[in-house]
Amino acid sequence: MKTYESDPETPERERRFVGVSEYEVVGDGTTLVAYGLGACVGLAVYDPENAVGGLAHAMLPRRSDGDGTSDGKYVDAAVEQMLREAVSAGASYAALEGYVVGGSDLLDLTELPREVSDDNVATAREAFAELDVPVEGSDVGGGRGRTVEFDTGTGRIAVVTAYDPEPILLREGEGGNEESEN
Repeated sequence: MKTYESDPETPERERRFVGVSEYEVVGDGTTLVAYGLGACVGLAVYDPENAVGGLAHAMLPRRSDGDGTSDGKYVDAAVEQMLREAVSAGASYAALEGYVVGGSDLLDLTELPREVSDDNVATAREAFAELDVPVEGSDVGGGRGRTVEFDTGTGRIAVVTAYDPEPILLREGEGGNEESEN
């Protein structure tokens, strides 16, 4: 059985759900979670020097593809807005890292073109590149849904799938909770 040990002196961190077409940027150590990433992509930004991070759950590649109602709905707008808000929250732009999760081809979606998954991933990489933010990790494509958990206090970014109970670590955490096998 897997357990997670934590230091009794360290307070339990808040967990915040990031829904479809939403994003959050925090500098308070909150753990951000996006469930059920299929064709959608989870986009994370993190400044390890200042422990400021953000997570988006975007469903369409470009704002020009839709009605423009929500920055979190579109990959390009979500990346740009999260970077802007991360800097406002105390992040150093030069230290920011990008991460991309999702873009799976799970279902025969009648509402979306089949290539939306690939377009979401490509647009994410392009958006980060255009803004000079390196993509330091990704887990994309294939036929599996994903959940991403981002502990902004430690920087740990873990991806869990229904087919594999062991998380894929896109970024190791620094301090805080450590995994152990029992």
